[in-house]
Amino acid sequence: MKKKHLSQIIQGKILMAVAGVFAFLMAITMLFFFFFAKDRTINLIHTGLESCDTNAVCSWDKNRDQAVHAWVEYIGEYLKGEGADAVYSAGFTEYLNTIVSQNKSESELSVIGSDGIIVASSNPENAGFDMHLKEGSERILQGMEESDDVYIQDCMESPINGSLMQYSGAPMPDGGYVLSGQSREVFNQLKTDMLSKSIPFSRIGKEGYLLLTDQDDMIISSPQDQYDGEKLTLKTSPKELAESGEIVRANVFGTYSWVGARVVTDNGNYLVAVYPLREAWNTWIVSTIVLVVIYAVVFLIIFLLVHRMVMKHMVEGVYSLNGSLQAITGGDLGEKADFRESLEFDELSDGINHMVSRLKGLIKEAEKKINEELAMAAEIQVSFLPREFPAFSDREEFELFASMVPAKEVGGDFYDFFLLDEDHLALVMADVSGKGIPAAMFMVMAKDKLRHSVKKHGTNVSEAVMEANEELCRENEAGLFVTIWVGVLTISTGHVDYVDAGHNYPAIYRAGQEFTIDKDVHCAMAGIMSGVEFPSGSFELHAGDVLYLYTDGVTEATDATDEMFRMERMLDVLNQNPDAPVEKIDAAVRAAIADFVKDAPQFDDMTMLVFRYKG
Repeated sequence: MKKKHLSQIIQGKILMAVAGVFAFLMAITMLFFFFFAKDRTINLIHTGLESCDTNAVCSWDKNRDQAVHAWVEYIGEYLKGEGADAVYSAGFTEYLNTIVSQNKSESELSVIGSDGIIVASSNPENAGFDMHLKEGSERILQGMEESDDVYIQDCMESPINGSLMQYSGAPMPDGGYVLSGQSREVFNQLKTDMLSKSIPFSRIGKEGYLLLTDQDDMIISSPQDQYDGEKLTLKTSPKELAESGEIVRANVFGTYSWVGARVVTDNGNYLVAVYPLREAWNTWIVSTIVLVVIYAVVFLIIFLLVHRMVMKHMVEGVYSLNGSLQAITGGDLGEKADFRESLEFDELSDGINHMVSRLKGLIKEAEKKINEELAMAAEIQVSFLPREFPAFSDREEFELFASMVPAKEVGGDFYDFFLLDEDHLALVMADVSGKGIPAAMFMVMAKDKLRHSVKKHGTNVSEAVMEANEELCRENEAGLFVTIWVGVLTISTGHVDYVDAGHNYPAIYRAGQEFTIDKDVHCAMAGIMSGVEFPSGSFELHAGDVLYLYTDGVTEATDATDEMFRMERMLDVLNQNPDAPVEKIDAAVRAAIADFVKDAPQFDDMTMLVFRYKG
C-alpha cells in the first residue's frame, strides 16, 4: 500500500470528520425517535408488572414466615402445658384441626418428631408418615434441618398424600418440626388477595396503572376500585398478551394506551399494565428537545475540529513517538513505536523499534553472562563448606548434618564444624549482611578467620570471636557485618561454651521432651566495631539432646502473599519427629518450607545444622 504525505492525510481526515459527523447525526435522528420512546414504554410496563408480582410473592413469603413462627409458638405452649406426650392424643389432633379451620391460609398442619415421623396432623392421612421414605419429603425434612429460619418449599406434588401443595416449616425449640401445608388453590387465593391490596397503590410512570383480571377477563382489582367487576375488552386478550409477552396499543376505558399482561396465578388470573399514549408522547417531546441540544453541541464540536484538526494531527505523531521513547527510557523495552500515518512517521517508528530490538539483544547477552558468573560464584561459595556426610563417621559420641540452600544470588550464609582435638568439637553458624559478590567474599574471609581463631583459643570462644572481629574490622572497607553462633563442645562431658554474636537463638531438644528456643547470651554482631567484647555463655548437652542452628532464611522464608514461615512453624516441624536421624530432621524442615512458599521466589539463603549428642 502506497503511503501518503502528511498534508494529504490531514486534508482527508478533515473531510472524513465532517462527513462522518453529518452521517452520524442523520442516523441518530432517524433511529432515536423510533426506538427510544417505545423501548422506554416497554421497559416501564414490564418493570411494573414484574415489580407488582414480585411484591405479592414477597408478601406471601412474609405471611408464611409469620404464620409458621406463630404455629411453632402456639404448639410449643400447648405441649408445655399439656405435656410432651399430648402430641399423640386425639385432643391435640383436634387442636390442629381448629387452627386449620380458623385460618384460611392453611390447608393442613402437621407435627414431625425428631426421628422424621409425623406424629400428629390435621389431615389424618399424614399421621405416621416417615419423611425419610420419599425423596420429596426427605428434601423438605433436610431443608428444615439446615434452614436458619422458616424453610419454604416450592409447589410440588405432596410425597405424603399426593395432592398439589406448597410446604413451609421450621424446627421446634424442644425438638421436632412444625410443617404447614398450603394447597395450590389456597396459595392462588392468597396471592390474588395480596395483588388486590397492592394494585391501588401501584403506578407505571405518572398516569399508568395496573389491573387484576380473572380467566374471564373480569376485573378483580383496579385503582380506587374504579373498574372492579367490569369486563376488560381488548382485541388481544390478557391471556394472549401474557403468553406472547407483547405490548400492544388499545383503547382502555376511553383512553388510548400501551397494554401488556402477565400471568400471576395458575388458576387464570392476569396482571394487566395500562400506560396512556399521551404520557409516552410527552416523553417523545422531551427527547426532541434533547436532540436539539445534541445537534447544537455536535455542530460546535465540528467547528472546533475544523479549527484544530491541522495542529492536532501534526503533533499527534510527535506525542505518540515521544510517549514510546519515554516508556523505553523508563525501562519498558516491550514498548512499540507504532505511529504510521505518514511516510516520515513510518520510517521513524521503524528506526526506534530496531534500536530497542538491538538493545534488548545486548541486555540479554549481558544477563546471560552475569547469570553464568553468579552460578559459578555460588558453586565456589558452596565448595568452601564441609559437604561430606556423615561427618566424623568414626566418632560414636555424636552425629551431625548441615545444609545450605542458596538463593539465586550468591550470599553470605555459612556453617562450619571441625575437631580442635579428640575431646573438643567446634560448631559454627553465621550470616553475612547483604548479598552478591561482596557478601560472598566477606563470608569466605569471616569463615577462615573464625576457624583460625577458634582453633587458637579453644574453649575460650569469647577471645576467639574478639580476635576474629578485630581482623574483620581492619579489612572491612565495604562496611559489612556478620552474625555468628559459635560453640565448642567438650565431647566427654557434653559441656558447650558458646558466643552468640547477634545470631538467631538456637533450638534445643532435650531427650524425651520437645524442641524449644534457647534464648542464650546475646551480644553485638561481628565486623562492625573494633574493641567490642563478646561475652560467652554455656549449657550442657545430655545423651539424646539435639542442637539445631539456622539462619534467618529459614524463619523469614515468604510465600506469594509475603507471609513468613516464622519460628513457630519451624518448631512445629522439628517437634513432629525429634528423635529422627539428623539428616531427616534437616530434610523435614526444608520440605516444610518448600511446601509453604510453593512457587514464591527464594530471597535469602537457608542454612541449618543439626547436631545430636549421644553422650
